[in-house]
Amino acid sequence: MRVAMMMACIGCAVWPLVHAADESPSTVADAVTLGARVAALEARVSELEARQAPKTASVKPVLEIHTEDWCAPCRVLKADIAAAGELPVEIRYTKFSGQVPALRWIDGSGKTVTRTGYARGTLRAIVSEVLK
Repeated sequence: MRVAMMMACIGCAVWPLVHAADESPSTVADAVTLGARVAALEARVSELEARQAPKTASVKPVLEIHTEDWCAPCRVLKADIAAAGELPVEIRYTKFSGQVPALRWIDGSGKTVTRTGYARGTLRAIVSEVLK
């Protein structure tokens, strides 16, 4: 919207120059090129604004899992997640060389919660903590 207003103002300033007494082909071509560029810019801005639009109720909480290939508890956790099917949280895997597996999420008060280690059968308890 702001870009469109700005371009309209620029267009008002350029219009008298384009439609001056000298309407040479190059002057008219410049106006056409300017109009095409403005239209392309407006389309790009609309596309970027649509991407940034907040998502509604379909947004899931994110459970970030820091993992490594050599980590046995990480492999158990991945197998349990695969066996669980659809979970009410979004899972993101990150390679991490520290203490793994490390599970991170943001709780209801906005604090980042980190939990390290994993034991088989505790996935549902972790997911319910993330949903709080």
